[in-house]
Amino acid sequence: MEVGKECEKQISLNLSPSSINTYYQSPLLFYLKYISKVPDDTAIPLCYSLSGNIVHGCLEKYAKKELDRDGAYSHLLTQWEKQNLYNHKDIYNNLLNPLDYLTAMIRGIEVIDQHENHICEETILFPFKENEIIKIGIKGIIDLQAIEKRFKQHVILDYKTSNSVSEDKNFKRQALFYNFLLYKKKNIVPSKTSLHYLKLKVSKDYIFSLEEIEEFERELNKIADQILFFGTNIENYPIGRIDDMFNSKKQACLREEKRRNSLREVIGNNINNRKKEVIS
Repeated sequence: MEVGKECEKQISLNLSPSSINTYYQSPLLFYLKYISKVPDDTAIPLCYSLSGNIVHGCLEKYAKKELDRDGAYSHLLTQWEKQNLYNHKDIYNNLLNPLDYLTAMIRGIEVIDQHENHICEETILFPFKENEIIKIGIKGIIDLQAIEKRFKQHVILDYKTSNSVSEDKNFKRQALFYNFLLYKKKNIVPSKTSLHYLKLKVSKDYIFSLEEIEEFERELNKIADQILFFGTNIENYPIGRIDDMFNSKKQACLREEKRRNSLREVIGNNINNRKKEVIS
């Protein structure tokens, strides 16, 4: 499969925290999702993203003073019903409890109140690298930038509604990505980036130096260069890990994996047959 070969328009994609994590997990999935853009073929649990988005939306409106506390509570419950979360089940076939997310939102409001000069959900987007086939940009949406009232320091805040504190590199990479965005667009290196696990009432802080941000920029350049080199040829993208329960393109991944295995088998048989001919 090769896309865009006869198309005059460039394929546009952005490096973001989610797309980078996808690339590290499975370059093949990255290709299917961001380059060939095949349709979803596998049902995945929607309740986690829907509930998380509702909490984020409520906190954004509160920070912008569009809603007070009572209004935020009411808005969450209204959105919960509107998004049909009384029917969407989790991976254990259970319904999420809206009270858990209401409690999480209350914790988020407490965090917001500890800060001032809020900048909510800012999208930062700028071009990065391109060739005649692919154009790559940089894009990120930061939950909240603010001044911490206690220490008068510029910080980045990110809300999490997961049930455990992740030690995965993905979240650290996300925090570093946000620092890179602010440094490139505003020449700011935040004093810290705090991931707030709202349901757990805990936070995890990251502090990055300018050297670490510059090293991360080199990492992004390396990823972009690989994508430009791989181009639109699916053969160039390693399969990686495709068995994730949130892989909505799993069947396309499996078909490509099967095709490659069959091709290797054919090539292997041809080599063996030639060896036999030489021996005989």
